[in-house]
Amino acid sequence: MLFRVMFLATLLLPLAQSSARADDAKPAGDKQQVVVHLSHFTDDLHRCFMALKVANLMQEHGAEVTIFLDLEGVRLAERRQSLDLTWGPDSPTLSTHYDSFTEGGGKVVVCPHCAKSARIGDGALKRNAEIATMPSLGKMLMDADKIMDY
Repeated sequence: MLFRVMFLATLLLPLAQSSARADDAKPAGDKQQVVVHLSHFTDDLHRCFMALKVANLMQEHGAEVTIFLDLEGVRLAERRQSLDLTWGPDSPTLSTHYDSFTEGGGKVVVCPHCAKSARIGDGALKRNAEIATMPSLGKMLMDADKIMDY
C-alpha cells in the first residue's frame, strides 16, 4: 500500500508543480490578492495584532490586502469599539495598526452573518469597513492568491 501511495505521489507531484507555476504566473503589474482572515478580537489580542501587522507588512510589499472579519473579529470594525489597546511593552495601539492599514488602501470586509448576530449594521462600522454580501464574499475568497488565518 505504501509503495502505491509513493508511486502515485511521484507521478502526480510534477503535474501539481507545473500547474502551480502556471497558476502563480501573473501578468506584469498585477498585485497579489491576499486575504487575512481574523476571527478574534479581545478574546485573543495577540491574534488581532499579528493579523494587522502581517496585513500591513504584505500591503507594504505590494500586495492588495483585505482583512476578512468573522466570529468575534467583527468587533474590530465596529465604530463604537475602542482600539486603544496594546500588546506588549512599547507597542503601538491596535488603532494605529488599523488606521495604517486602511489609510494605506487596505479593505476590511465583515461576514454578513456574523455582523447580523453581533447586531452590527452598515452604519455602525468604522470608515473603510463594509459588510460583505454572500456573492462578494465568495468572489473575494476564490480570487485570493493567499489566505492568512488568525
